[in-house]
Amino acid sequence: MRKPSAFVLSLLLITTSAIARDSIKELSISLKFVPQEGVQSSSPDLQPAMLDRTTEVRVEDGRGLTDAADIGQGTNDDDKRFIIRATSDVRAFVEETSRQVLSNWGLKITAPARRILNLRVMRFYVDESNKAVGSVYAAEVKLAYTLSDDNGRTLAQGTVGGEAHRYGRARSADNSNEVLSDALKEALASTLSEPTLQNAWISGSAGTSAKQTSKETPEERLRKLEDLYKKGLITKEEYEKKRAEILKEL
Repeated sequence: MRKPSAFVLSLLLITTSAIARDSIKELSISLKFVPQEGVQSSSPDLQPAMLDRTTEVRVEDGRGLTDAADIGQGTNDDDKRFIIRATSDVRAFVEETSRQVLSNWGLKITAPARRILNLRVMRFYVDESNKAVGSVYAAEVKLAYTLSDDNGRTLAQGTVGGEAHRYGRARSADNSNEVLSDALKEALASTLSEPTLQNAWISGSAGTSAKQTSKETPEERLRKLEDLYKKGLITKEEYEKKRAEILKEL
């Protein structure tokens, strides 16, 4: 009996692999925070006085899903949909990541604290659309936030979102993590950029202007701003923008 040629064996192997990929029913992902700075870089313009307030971050899952591990869907080569599931806890991942990101932005993360930032995850989702070569990934993260003081008084509330897109490999856990990380980071930046939240954060009063309640003089704020810049906690552009704002008050 004649043995099949190497070419035929290779063709059979490729065909078998393709069939196996096309029959995938779900993609499992171990959640990791891997933002792609070159693709999407989000950071809030924090007022220096915010960095003086100790902060506690709490996160709860408000998605209301039957299966909390469900974080998205993808498309096979034959356009059949499959589920994308997280093998790690979504709430714990968002909480740990939020603390890490806020700390990197200069906030003093501790417990107990003078400010408590409660984040409710309303959406944490990635969609992979299979193309002729590779896939397009789109992620969306929505957060409902509540800022309160150490006495439990609500200071500010709102809802924000973050999105991210990129082209990558088909059925890639790495690419899924990248867009989810970028979307989460953008949502966190949008939260801390909210003027109402910033003012309430500093003043300790809901709906009160931070400029009216701040006890720091412009000179003190300039010194703190200079210190943040020297420590590398803010960029040169952020430093110059905030410095110009403070100088207007002199």
